[in-house]
Amino acid sequence: MRIRIAKNRLNMANVGLGEKNVDLLLIQYRAERKRLMFQLEVVRRTIGELEALRTKAVETVAEPKQKRGPGRPRKQVSEGEHKPLRTRKKGRKRGRRKGSKTGGYRLTDWDQLVLDTIKKNGLLPKETILEHAHTWAMTNAKKMPPDEIAVKITRSLQKLSGTRGMLGKHRTGLRRGYHYGLKDWFFASTGALRRQHLDKLVIAPKD
Repeated sequence: MRIRIAKNRLNMANVGLGEKNVDLLLIQYRAERKRLMFQLEVVRRTIGELEALRTKAVETVAEPKQKRGPGRPRKQVSEGEHKPLRTRKKGRKRGRRKGSKTGGYRLTDWDQLVLDTIKKNGLLPKETILEHAHTWAMTNAKKMPPDEIAVKITRSLQKLSGTRGMLGKHRTGLRRGYHYGLKDWFFASTGALRRQHLDKLVIAPKD
């Protein structure tokens, strides 16, 4: 852009600029040259500083840091001194870890209600268990609304029929959902209901 402007001004000078105008142009271009030379010197100095910083950074990365191995450093043992034997901390006994569970769940009142109902009446669908729960709640949970009772029973059935639970599930194909029974009434390998317990099925009307 500056070169183009300079060429235009030179063309104007050739057209018929006077001596005074030519002197003004010389002063302007000489000042421009000094400014450009100053900028060039600044750029060179900056490039030199950046190259020095880069060389220092490369040298720093190239020097490997000595890392200490994992664990505490070994204690130097002088001659005649024996290293003490490692002893187990007092108060800790071998065996089962503290707080570990031996299996099963901590049963709530609702869980116990479900188990007792099934033991007494046989393989039951959720709806039948829920009817027994409403009857039980009239005495033991009078202020609890019906929808909350249904949530309690649903959660209890999900927990008790899980992997570590105490219930098994059987689908008859005659209705939606499962019949719930004690886990001893089912095969452990397949989860199928044993034939000798088929008479425990309580078939409710279709939905």
